[in-house]
Amino acid sequence: MQYKALSYNGNVLPVSEYHNNYKLSDRTPIICIELFPSYFDANIEVPKGVKVKKIFRINGFCIKINDHKDINSYIRANIKSNLRTVLKRKIKGLETSFDIRYRLFYGQISKEDYDFLMQSLHHMLVRRFNQRDDQHDSLKRWDSYVTSVFELINEKKASLYVIYDNQRPIQISLNYHCDKIVFLAIPSYDIDYAKFGLGNIAVQKLLEWCINNGYQMLDMGYGAFDYKLKWCNHTYNFEHHLFYEQNSFMVPIMVSFISLKTKLVNFLVSKGVNKHYHNFRSKFSKKPESDEIEYYIDGTPEDLSDDKNQKRIDFINNDSYSFLKKPVYDYLYTNLEHIEKVEVYEIQDNSSYIIKGQKNIQKIVFKR
Repeated sequence: MQYKALSYNGNVLPVSEYHNNYKLSDRTPIICIELFPSYFDANIEVPKGVKVKKIFRINGFCIKINDHKDINSYIRANIKSNLRTVLKRKIKGLETSFDIRYRLFYGQISKEDYDFLMQSLHHMLVRRFNQRDDQHDSLKRWDSYVTSVFELINEKKASLYVIYDNQRPIQISLNYHCDKIVFLAIPSYDIDYAKFGLGNIAVQKLLEWCINNGYQMLDMGYGAFDYKLKWCNHTYNFEHHLFYEQNSFMVPIMVSFISLKTKLVNFLVSKGVNKHYHNFRSKFSKKPESDEIEYYIDGTPEDLSDDKNQKRIDFINNDSYSFLKKPVYDYLYTNLEHIEKVEVYEIQDNSSYIIKGQKNIQKIVFKR
């Protein structure tokens, strides 16, 4: 069976990115183009006699930019007032606490920057999904992303949006570009900065770039995650498209089987069976290793003094104290202080630390 491409507004997309083959024999293939966005027009050349069956699979979420001229216009029209307040608070907190800069690599990236950022994104994904006791699908085929995306960025077919704390990337989004659409494909962030809501900040900043550069849509794909529900103003269908020839008794049976299987998966997901299965599996499976250590805040910290049991430490540049980043960053978020104005002291032989800022002193105790 011959096929050409999918297209959107005349821009060709390689069908190999979307299809799976189900071969009964060399003469009776079934081609399934999976997760086909319903807003795309199919432009697939197939021989006479080939039939097409479309099956709904899952909802997709996107932001249609429409006539919005700037990011504030979109936010006012689509984001609830309480969430707008939260977004402003988190951006202000992030930019007050750290030396933040934003950068989009699109059309040009050095191999050195690319390798560093992809390695950082991989590390973020592993930490984030270990925290959730889950695994991101992209990690299963990470090597293929690393191999392909470098050229796509330099060809303006992909991009990396990065939020930096000084020189350190703390949020990275891998995106694909087609005509006037940006596909938010693989985002992740440094979980030590969780209080600052980096996922929502990244969506806002990337959407702002899309509006300023004449794009029509920011597609966030499938998966009803909280940040997508907050930002999206449109949903669409992801479909499976089956292409097949009725030249064999088995082909229609196979097509019906694939269709029933997809509908069964949809039904089970709608009833939350996948969540129950995940919860059941997580109870009995071996938990992935996590670098997080539980702690609590002591409401009555000691005054700092020249006590020999108190030692000032550099938790940023000393990896042995990296577990202190999250509690210190949480402190910065609450107190709106800059990282350079904060000192951290270890109370030796006590598994506790003192965070001293200009506004507050806080003692944290780690559970051992």
